[in-house]
Amino acid sequence: MLAPMLKGGKMKRRNNEGSVFYNKTRNRWNAQYKVKENGKIKLKTKSFKSKKDAEDFIDIIMYERDTTNYLKNHKINLTAFMKSRALAKLNSNTIREAQYTRICSTIRNIEKSEISKMSVKKIKDTDIQKFLNTLIKDYSNSTITKIYGEFNQVFDYLYHSGFIKVNPMFGVIKPKSVKESTRRRAMTLDEEKLFVQYLKSTTINECKYKNIYLIQLFMGLRIGEVLALTINDIDFLNNIIKINKSLTVDGNGKIICGNKTKTDAGYRDVPIHSKIIKELKEQIKFAKGNKLNLLFPNNNNGYTDERKVNIKLTSILSNLGITGISTHSLRYTFATRCAESGISDIVLKEIMGHYDIEITKNVYIDVQETLEQEEIKKVEKYLRKVGIVK
Repeated sequence: MLAPMLKGGKMKRRNNEGSVFYNKTRNRWNAQYKVKENGKIKLKTKSFKSKKDAEDFIDIIMYERDTTNYLKNHKINLTAFMKSRALAKLNSNTIREAQYTRICSTIRNIEKSEISKMSVKKIKDTDIQKFLNTLIKDYSNSTITKIYGEFNQVFDYLYHSGFIKVNPMFGVIKPKSVKESTRRRAMTLDEEKLFVQYLKSTTINECKYKNIYLIQLFMGLRIGEVLALTINDIDFLNNIIKINKSLTVDGNGKIICGNKTKTDAGYRDVPIHSKIIKELKEQIKFAKGNKLNLLFPNNNNGYTDERKVNIKLTSILSNLGITGISTHSLRYTFATRCAESGISDIVLKEIMGHYDIEITKNVYIDVQETLEQEEIKKVEKYLRKVGIVK
């Protein structure tokens, strides 16, 4: 707790550290604090759903004002400190809004535990190991890796900044989930053929997301990149789509359009596949007139929610007898077809907007595994033919 409580749930101010109180009218918790703007002291208020979120916010504000003294004089808890570090990175433009949102999601997983309430100065390696070991039944290896990484970054910072004398992460082992990892997959050739036939035979009025799926299948764009496209991004004269932004969500879960792509390599011009020119022109005609000039506006002329696009995709594919495919799988399907056709990994890296060629090479590994299986079938067929096996 930051300060002694007064009647009505209000926290007493101490040395201008701010206060937290309940607003009955709005059914929210308010965090009140002072800031200096243009030489004047101003009182500001921010509201939250829970008391804890309001208290953590005050912690973050105080921490950012004077990191050294604040850590020396306060017992800032683990997740409040993690939030402050994430916010500091966002404000310094070292991470983007989407990454900040993902970090906050990871921190929320940590907040469910007792270790989240502990002071960062008192946490030991045994505390961290005990917590991480509780994750193996309920979380995937991917989530565990993110949580482990968050602990690593925070305590590495504390150690090298001199706030703690020993880094408790030195002896911590990252546990392995007992849950079976979900393997990503691309559509098979037969599945893609069936799906494309469906999309080509339906109308926008029957399936308003049909052209989103076609762009992903034939051009490999990320779903956030597709949903951020404006009509002006389509250049039929040069036969390209300009990728220069992506939809994401802010810290409150609101859909926003960033002025950047997921990675710096994401800025690119992607050639328009000849088989979807007709659908692109159809989409432009359908979308014209919305205030944001979006190629795929929602019913209110705002940004389309990626989750709704995924839900509809699952429904369509289920009716076609296809499972285990998401919008990201459509992008991966495009990459797989490119690899199968013999496109080099260097070229594919540029088309996909990958920042690391190792990510692109993983597509080739999966394709190679498929080709190996096909070649083994030839051997089996030959062995049966010559009578070695039946």
